[in-house]
Amino acid sequence: MSMPYYNLVEPITGYFCKKGGMSRLDYWGGTERYIYNSTGPGYMIVPTSTEDGLSSTETCFLDGDNLDPVSLFPDVTYFPKNPDAGDCTLNGLECETYTLDSPTYNETTGFIGHYVLYVNKESGHPMRFHFTGFNVVLGSHYDEYIFDYLKVVPTLEDVAPACFAPPAQMTCKILETDDDDGGGPTARLPNGVAKRPISKGDFAAPLAELKSLLPGGGAAKAAKFEAWAAKHGKSYATPEETFHRASLFHATERYVNAFNRARKSFWLGLNHMADWTPKEKKQLRGRLHTPAGTTVPATKEHTTRHGTAADDVDWRAVGAVTPPKDQGTCGSCWSYGATGTTEGQVFLKTGKLTPLSQQNLMDCSWNEGNNACDGGLDFKAYAWMLEHGGGLATEASYPYLNADGYCRYESSTIGATISGYANITDGLDGLNDALNTVGPISVSIDASPDSFYFYMGGLYYSEDCHSGMENLDHTVLAVGLMTDADGTKYSIVKNSWSDHWGDDGFVYISQKDNCCGVATQPTYTILA
Repeated sequence: MSMPYYNLVEPITGYFCKKGGMSRLDYWGGTERYIYNSTGPGYMIVPTSTEDGLSSTETCFLDGDNLDPVSLFPDVTYFPKNPDAGDCTLNGLECETYTLDSPTYNETTGFIGHYVLYVNKESGHPMRFHFTGFNVVLGSHYDEYIFDYLKVVPTLEDVAPACFAPPAQMTCKILETDDDDGGGPTARLPNGVAKRPISKGDFAAPLAELKSLLPGGGAAKAAKFEAWAAKHGKSYATPEETFHRASLFHATERYVNAFNRARKSFWLGLNHMADWTPKEKKQLRGRLHTPAGTTVPATKEHTTRHGTAADDVDWRAVGAVTPPKDQGTCGSCWSYGATGTTEGQVFLKTGKLTPLSQQNLMDCSWNEGNNACDGGLDFKAYAWMLEHGGGLATEASYPYLNADGYCRYESSTIGATISGYANITDGLDGLNDALNTVGPISVSIDASPDSFYFYMGGLYYSEDCHSGMENLDHTVLAVGLMTDADGTKYSIVKNSWSDHWGDDGFVYISQKDNCCGVATQPTYTILA
């Protein structure tokens, strides 16, 4: 037996016993342990919350019978020995090299490129994996990579029983799951958050993922990508494009799975953007840049009721919020904030929910400084409305194109008329007061972290999110306020990336540290 150790996005220690058909993987310093046994039951030992919900305890679950073991070492049988290379020295130890050249993609092995595996001549343990090609370890793009196996320690036979079994005092139970909540400690759903069905595969023990990343796992990786592409209706014009998108997908998959195993207050999923490039993702963030210190004009400043605590509120519950829409590949988010707050005001005044036209604002507010699919600002959309009698067309009369269009606004198509708009300048107190007293509020945020793009559910908080005026790059709609068991307040936010994104199109953003800048520049319209 031997114990390899190396770092792949998250700390992993692996124990492998080929003779006994057993292996064990420890994540995050032993916080999570997965035991695989080809001749008996497998186990996963993970932290689960206690009954009071204030701490955690280790819990053992039966993870299926006859699970094939996994080794974190590349399979040397895929690498022909290099007869001309001779012996080598690496880190003071004698080694020998095995080389694989795969000029075209091999679905069986997952290789494309030039790969060299350095093996300890005495022990046969891998020492280094150096290649220029597709990253078969992390699943990311074609480049040059060097992976060093930092520590390989022989494990004595007499410790094997303890290594490959749960502690004697621990009772292991069956992990029951169902299609409604995903089930299990690796897919827990925080209390108080609207729940969305989640596939257990998104959070399952990492055996299949690790096997697919090792040489020989190419077919399994290809099957995963094909299943995801079919689910999301993806098709590609050329083999080169397919390979490129598959590389992006597998890199996203590694990121999502590693993130979810860290057990934060929210979780990620492989949504329809999993094969997008950074440039394509950035296109969705269509709020024009506003430098720090920018003064935003308005006809009114919101007056906050100081000394009065803001209550939890959800404007969806009373019917003041239209379902999440999809801006497509157009940077028109700013128009969704502007229409969303106005739709809320119309409902609160008339009792009727009337979807309003984003395309109207995109096509017609160029003179105010907005650029349709190339970005804009909600307050400049309001300014255009006020310049033209305060009117805004209904969505039915002026539908969305996901493209720039000709301005064709007519007064007969008006679905709302405003008399002004307000800025909220009193930070979180002002935002929460307005959510209680006004209705849905247009807010702008920093949406640049990948954790935001692949958010699927839970209570969002990220230190990668910034809150300065200069950081705001995406406009959304705050539709409510909620408080968790610890007293932390969260803004309920409607996005415009379809209901396939997030929690049916919504995200719950922590107000701690004004996360993502949700209270930096809120606005709302005032009806005539």
